[in-house]
Amino acid sequence: MIAKIALLLFAAVALTASEEEPATILQGFRDPSRFALGESVGSVSENGELLRIDTTGRDETWTPVLRTRPGVLKPGSDYVVTFRYRIDSPDMEKKFLHFLCRPFSRPDSSLDTMRRNEGGAGEFRQVKIKFRTGSRADDYSFQIHTFRKLKGEIMDFTLAEGTGEVYLAATPDAKPFTGSLGELPTGAKEFTIDPPRNSGGTVVDAAEFGVSPENPDNIPALNRALEHCRRTGAARLTIAPGVYRMTSDVSLRFREMRDFVFDGGGATFVWLKKRQPNFLVEQCERLVLRNFNMDWEWEKDPLASLVEVAAVTPESVDFKFVEYETFPRRDVRVAIVSSYDPATKSVGIEGGFDRGFEFFAGQNRPETEWLSGNLLRVHAKDLSCFQPGQLFRMQHYYYDMNGFVLSDNRHLTIEDVNIFSCAGHAFVVSGTQQFWEFRRVNIVAPKGIPRRIITCTADHCHIARSRGFFRMEECEFSLGADDCLNAHDCSGYAEKSGTHSVRTRNMRAIETYPPGTPVELRHGDYSPSGFRSTVVSTRTIDNGKGIHEITFRDPVPEPIDDGFILFNWNYDTRNIIVRNCFFHDNRARGILLLGRDITLENNRFRHNEMGAIKIETGYTFNVWSEGYGADNIVVRNNTFDSVNPRDVANDGKARDIYMGVYMKTDPSTERTRYPILSNILFENNRFRNSFGLVAFISSAGNVTFRGNTFENPTPRRDPLPYRAAFFVTSASDVKIVNNRYIASPNVPNPGVFYDPESVENIVAAGNVVIPQK
Repeated sequence: MIAKIALLLFAAVALTASEEEPATILQGFRDPSRFALGESVGSVSENGELLRIDTTGRDETWTPVLRTRPGVLKPGSDYVVTFRYRIDSPDMEKKFLHFLCRPFSRPDSSLDTMRRNEGGAGEFRQVKIKFRTGSRADDYSFQIHTFRKLKGEIMDFTLAEGTGEVYLAATPDAKPFTGSLGELPTGAKEFTIDPPRNSGGTVVDAAEFGVSPENPDNIPALNRALEHCRRTGAARLTIAPGVYRMTSDVSLRFREMRDFVFDGGGATFVWLKKRQPNFLVEQCERLVLRNFNMDWEWEKDPLASLVEVAAVTPESVDFKFVEYETFPRRDVRVAIVSSYDPATKSVGIEGGFDRGFEFFAGQNRPETEWLSGNLLRVHAKDLSCFQPGQLFRMQHYYYDMNGFVLSDNRHLTIEDVNIFSCAGHAFVVSGTQQFWEFRRVNIVAPKGIPRRIITCTADHCHIARSRGFFRMEECEFSLGADDCLNAHDCSGYAEKSGTHSVRTRNMRAIETYPPGTPVELRHGDYSPSGFRSTVVSTRTIDNGKGIHEITFRDPVPEPIDDGFILFNWNYDTRNIIVRNCFFHDNRARGILLLGRDITLENNRFRHNEMGAIKIETGYTFNVWSEGYGADNIVVRNNTFDSVNPRDVANDGKARDIYMGVYMKTDPSTERTRYPILSNILFENNRFRNSFGLVAFISSAGNVTFRGNTFENPTPRRDPLPYRAAFFVTSASDVKIVNNRYIASPNVPNPGVFYDPESVENIVAAGNVVIPQK
């Protein structure tokens, strides 16, 4: 067991400490009355110690192998399972074991409280999984499935009730902590965005090029005007007030423009098209885009709709379009539905869920049929999660055309812009973008117009790659279909293939690794390998699978684990300032921070469906690999109100703030002892009506929460024993001090829970419970 806190420290800070010992309920596989084996795919050795798994004779993608029987697990309870496993010819891209907690009677994943994939071990590997059963069913079951065909074995299996955690209670008589907190992070440095330097340039009127509210399509005329401005070095293009239709399947192009202002004059641009981003801004410098609105033609093509479940069968679900007698598009697309809260008029309810049908246009499109003008039948499988009367926001678009695509610009300002709606991300940032800002950029539904149930149909702002120095002030992001701000760079996974080379798996955008690219290799647990070199060449082996060979100038070391994580240091999303902004009522998270030197201050977060802030990094073999870790982050003077209403959890624990990694798969319960997330400070924030933990802290080092206030006046449907507490695992040097709990019967255990096996040097002191005023 890693170092525990000294007893003297416990006494000095007047906290109550208790450690729970899990109670064993299943040891090995000797009692078949307590579990069910999948027919012909699982067998137990004679002594009951070994579970043999063989699904090579099955054609199903997912095959159940073992499920504990109803009654073995209790609803709303904590469990720990430990075991060792091995897989024949391990390859997690093609096959793996899938561990989950799900009601025995449910075939779908809508009520799952834990999922974890394992499959990277040819020799026996030790695994420990903590999870909590839900309270919406009385037959929760620990289950083992396989993804595709494999052979493997599990031994030394133990399932026990409890958490094995230490609890440090906040108390009414806690004395303030006055000890040293060590070196605290400072966050982002202030910086300036250079304005255009063309005061003597000409001012061009867009009307001279045929731009007019009377036109059925203004994109060609506007592009002619922009090209004229670029070619002549004009200082400004002006637009008269009005509503302008935009229907071409091409973008408004701002390319290689210097010292230029696009002044929308309060105009509203309304798009209706099938492809290409609305605005494409590339390789510009000292550019200002200001004073206009962006919208979509809803009357002809709604981006999303409010629907109610009218009927359900095992093979179909009927959705009624609540706000229409006859829906305007008979070729309606059903991309995804998300549980809808009529009180907040947004997605996100306790016990709610998403169901994806078609994320990308044309991808696995479900069969649909109209039963009347506003009643749609969708044919699909695994529909038991739907019940008559449920309300959903149905998206007709998801990852599609996008509003603004910003790439390789420097000193860019976007200000006084309202995005009422768009298909796809509102903003996508990529390339060597550096020094840019949003000022009073609002992604909001227009007032007084009915049926506006969504703004952007994906992220509000997605930073895929950049060179940092981004500031946003006085902005409001709301009602979008994914994260408000997702700031990261893209990493990758590779295995050593030669003395100077590696072979990637699932590597996106190999074109971002041209010769001369500086690359750092990290071990599979994110610890440094000591290798940093430049690319000599790349060779594509299978582009569809993301398999490429990268050759470096210097010899590649031996990996500690199976392979390496690649950090491409041509990019570095850092020095981000988010100040005086409002993020609310969106699907998914408020902000994802996968960078360094970041300050968030004086912002409001409200009703973000899956939580307010995620500080994470991760890599997978089959989807995305994002982030180079996180460092030097300050979050101060913010308010968090009723975030994560959907109870999205990690290790079975719902949370407002999450710090952690995903490794090999996403989601993942794997952690690393290396503090890839480090130097993080939360101070003087106010958390109101947390649904679960205030913060889940893992794979982190030097994390401090101080001077925050927790207020929880509202009961929740599913009371949680850890509500408004902290949980720490696989972390070091965590300080949770001098925080204030306003006494509430809804918070039974204020304070800190931590895993004593994986946590070093934790300080929990001065956390006081004060009476309500």
